[in-house]
Amino acid sequence: MADQSSGITPASRLQMLAAAGLGLVALFLVAARLRFAVTEPLWFDETFTLALALRPDWASFWREVYLDSNGPAYYLIMRLWTLVFGASDLALRVPTLLAVCAAGALPLVVRLKGISTSARVTWGALIFAWWGVGFFLDARCYAMLLMVSTAQCLAFGRLMEEPTLRRTFGWAGLAALAILLHYYAVFLGLAQGLVYLARHRERALKTWPAGLAFVPAFGWIAYHAPRLGEYSKLSKVWHPTLGAQGVWDLIGFAFGPTLPAIVLVLTCLLGIGYLLGRQDRARGLPTSRAAVLTAVAGVLAFGLMLAFGLLGPGLSARYLISICPPLMLGVVLLAGASGQAQFSYLALIAIYFGFQIGPALEALGPAKPLPRYEFETGSRFLAAHGVSDVVFVWDHELAPIIKSSTLEAVGGVFFARAGHPVVVRPLALDARRDPNLGIVAVARAPRPGMIWLFNRQGHTVASRYAPAIAELPGWHCTEQGNGMMGSLACYRAP
Repeated sequence: MADQSSGITPASRLQMLAAAGLGLVALFLVAARLRFAVTEPLWFDETFTLALALRPDWASFWREVYLDSNGPAYYLIMRLWTLVFGASDLALRVPTLLAVCAAGALPLVVRLKGISTSARVTWGALIFAWWGVGFFLDARCYAMLLMVSTAQCLAFGRLMEEPTLRRTFGWAGLAALAILLHYYAVFLGLAQGLVYLARHRERALKTWPAGLAFVPAFGWIAYHAPRLGEYSKLSKVWHPTLGAQGVWDLIGFAFGPTLPAIVLVLTCLLGIGYLLGRQDRARGLPTSRAAVLTAVAGVLAFGLMLAFGLLGPGLSARYLISICPPLMLGVVLLAGASGQAQFSYLALIAIYFGFQIGPALEALGPAKPLPRYEFETGSRFLAAHGVSDVVFVWDHELAPIIKSSTLEAVGGVFFARAGHPVVVRPLALDARRDPNLGIVAVARAPRPGMIWLFNRQGHTVASRYAPAIAELPGWHCTEQGNGMMGSLACYRAP
C-alpha cells in the first residue's frame, strides 16, 4: 500500500534503498582505486609510459612512440598531461581513474532508444565495475580505450537509429581514435561497419565521406607497419598458442570474473520470466533494433578477434577491452528480456559489484605492495645506497628488438625522476651462458648496481639460469615479484 503522505510505494522505497547502497559501494570502489594508485609501484608496462612521457624533447618522444608496439594516442595524451600535472605514480594513474568513471557514466548521459533508464544505469554500472580495482588503475591505454569504445558504441547505436552523415562522422571519429589508442580496436570498428552496411545498405553508402575520419588512423598504421612487422616476427614466442582453454579464458576475461555467476543468474531469471509470463515486460521500453545490433556487433567483433588469434599471432586478454561495452550491453538486454527486468538489473549490478568487494578491501588494507612485475622498488633501493652505474637487463622475448636507447631511458627513469641520475648500461643476455657472473663482470663502476627483470616461465635466459647474484660475495639485493616473475636489484658494497 502506498504511503499516502508521500506517494512512495514500498517497491519504490526498496529501489531507492538499493540505489543508495550501490552508490556507496561505487564510492567504496573509487576510494580503493585511489588507495591502490597511491600505494602500488608502477609495474613494468607503466614504466614504459613514464619513460615516454618524460622524454627530453618532442623529437625523441616521437622516435620512441614509433619504436613501441602500440598506437600513439595514449602516449601523446600522457605527454601533455605530465607537462601540466607532473609524473608521480598518482599523477600517471589519475587519467585512468577518470576514464573508468567516465566510461561508466556515459550510458547514463547519452540516451539510446529502446533502453530504459534502469537498463542504462545497469549498463554503466557493469562497465564501471567490470575488472575491479587493480586492472584499471594501470597507467596504460586500456581505461581510455574502454571510455572511447563505450562512446563509440553509443554513437553507433544512434547511427543505427537514424543514419546521417553527421552521426556517421561521429561514430567513425571515435572508432578511429580507439584504433589509435590500441590497434586491436579495429575489429570493433570493422564489425560495426559490416552491421551498418548490412542494415542500412544504400543509406550507409551515401555517408561514405565519413570514411575520411579513418585517414589519420590508417595513415599512422601504414607509417608504423615496418616496426610492427618486427614485433610480429616474435609474436609466436611472445604470445602462447591459442587453444580451447585459451579461448575459454578469453571469454571469461571479456565478461569479467563474474562469468559463471552471470550465466547461472541469467538462466534462472529467464526461466522465471517464462514461468511468470514476462509479467513486468510491459513496464519498460520495447528494446530497439539499434540496441540489439549494437550488442550483436560486439559479439561479431569478438568472433573476428578470436579467429585472428587462432589463425594469426595469438591474442592477449587485455586486447579485448574495446568489445567490453557492447558485450555488457548484450548482458543487460538479456536480463531485460526476463519477466523480472528490474530484479534482473539489480541482480546483475549486485554480482558485478560484489565480486569487487574483496579486491577493494585488500586495496584499502595495510599498504603493502603486491608481488608485481616492477622495478620501481628496486630503483629506490639502489638510489638509497648511492649507486652511480646500473646494469639493466630486461630478460624478455621482445628484448632482441628493443633499442638500447629505449632500455637506457626505461632503466634510468625512476632515478631521473628522483633527481638521482645514474649511468644505465643495457645488457643483452646470452642464452648459452649463466648470466649471473656475466652481469657482475660488466658492473665494474666505483659504485655499481644492477636490475634484472626476469620471467622464469617464459622463453628467457632466466628459465634456464635462476637469478642468484644475491649469493655472490659483496652483493646486497632486494627481489620483487613472486619468485617466478619479477625483478632483482643489487648493489656491490664498496
